[in-house]
Amino acid sequence: MRPGYLGDLESFIDSSKFEYLEPNSLQEACSILARYKEKAKVIAGGTELIPLIQQGKARPDCLINLKSVPNLQFVEAYSDFGEEGIKIGSGATLFDLGRSAIINEKAAVLAEAINQREFRLNRSRWAYYMATIGGCLFSPERAADIAPALMVLNAKAVRQGIQGWETMSMQDLFTADSKGGVYEILGEIRIPKQQESEVGLAYEKGPAIGDGSSIGVAVFLRLDLKHVDVEEIRIVVGGIGNAPIESREGPAIMTGNPIDDHLIIDAADMAAEEVCGASDSETMERTRELIEEAIRHAIDRSIGDFALGY
Repeated sequence: MRPGYLGDLESFIDSSKFEYLEPNSLQEACSILARYKEKAKVIAGGTELIPLIQQGKARPDCLINLKSVPNLQFVEAYSDFGEEGIKIGSGATLFDLGRSAIINEKAAVLAEAINQREFRLNRSRWAYYMATIGGCLFSPERAADIAPALMVLNAKAVRQGIQGWETMSMQDLFTADSKGGVYEILGEIRIPKQQESEVGLAYEKGPAIGDGSSIGVAVFLRLDLKHVDVEEIRIVVGGIGNAPIESREGPAIMTGNPIDDHLIIDAADMAAEEVCGASDSETMERTRELIEEAIRHAIDRSIGDFALGY
């Protein structure tokens, strides 16, 4: 724990009326969650939920703190069943991940997203240090910061339930609980090893508009071996709705075609219109600008100095 945090949390718990539990395993935590259902809330760092409870915006009957569950703070390489990559425990703090050597070397776009994150609800110093990747992904406002980067990295979420483990895509992570009756807890995030050549990854962040969330855009772009045609491009935008949105129409314009300035602009226009839906014109224009900027940066990173002439 960072200095000052433990005392603040204990004082908060002592003054509250809900039941407070510290399970020793994720399976035990899932059992508690299944018993209390929607009346229970789970915290790791608590940087998002505790202020909401203090403001009366959240009233759980039970607060489940994962701090006593061992081995949730790791970030390390893995090699399982022929797949290699990085795995991140759900209790790993964003502060530590943003400074992790393996993240900056193998998944730099995630570090970029983390280091540009915003703290709008809780701006205290302990929130800066204690916010976890698990807690962040289950807060719509904060998920806009890092989820797009995880999605373009093709990351997977591994969740513990009463019956065992389940692995799912990041997109499915944001929709699984909406089906009801699912009482699982995120255990780790897995980022598969990335192809190093002909690939560009970029993340762009825009400030919040009014009272809304800030907008984050992540782009993955892979060129052919001649650095001419776009073989694959993915565009993911966070901050528009409750979950990140991946554009399909924008990438379709560029896929299979040579890099072209007009195509970049058209792709950004189509992607912004697709993900923004009924958003106001200011939000749509800001999103379009961020998407175009992220595409151009991804191109630069995929072909380096050769990109100067496109």
